[in-house]
Amino acid sequence: MKTLLNKLPALALLTGAVVLLQIHAMAWWTQYDPATGWLWSVVIEAGAIWLWSARSVLRNCIAVFATALALIAPLYQLAAPMLDGQRATRQAADTLPARTQAAQAQIATLTASLAQYNDNSAHRGGWSPLIASTQQQLATARADLTALQTEAATPAPVALAVYLPLAMQMIALCLLQCLVVLTTRTVFAGSNDQAPKLTTQTAAPAAGDDIAAGGGDESRSIPTALADMALMRPKPDATR
Repeated sequence: MKTLLNKLPALALLTGAVVLLQIHAMAWWTQYDPATGWLWSVVIEAGAIWLWSARSVLRNCIAVFATALALIAPLYQLAAPMLDGQRATRQAADTLPARTQAAQAQIATLTASLAQYNDNSAHRGGWSPLIASTQQQLATARADLTALQTEAATPAPVALAVYLPLAMQMIALCLLQCLVVLTTRTVFAGSNDQAPKLTTQTAAPAAGDDIAAGGGDESRSIPTALADMALMRPKPDATR
């Protein structure tokens, strides 16, 4: 009971770390296998825990690969959105001059068309719907140009401000995986070491008994040997 209480903190840390890792891992596996993606994630993590719980070099070597596989999914799921956002930001910055020129050309074309429509409407009717539509398109084009100019005036975010939060979260996931390994070894330590300890405890008294028994036989054999030697000593001749 005392051993179980001592292992409760490690068990709580193990449970919390596994839950946090599985939140990201399940989301990644489900993207590629919506039906059983969650099961892939759980089985890989559980297999890694079982392999680390064993006191076997072969199983621990396999556990290294299982742990790496279990860690790749949450790392990728965490980094992918930010990397995609950075890629989209760079692409938008590269195409910003071309989009600005296209908006300016559209505004010039719509402005010329609107002037032509207004001039035509002065001579004959029926141009009002086309003028209204052109005015709406011109307002939309000018709003787009204003947004592009605002985007050009906005400074790009500093690389440290972008990648530092991502690096911190990825390091945290690696620490959580290390915590899973260490707490697994702690929680399952007693069950793996109990059998060898019992064998050693039962073997030691047996060896001691044999030594004691041997010592007793030697202690009893010394007086016996002395008595035998006394009986075997020749008696003195009476005639002399």
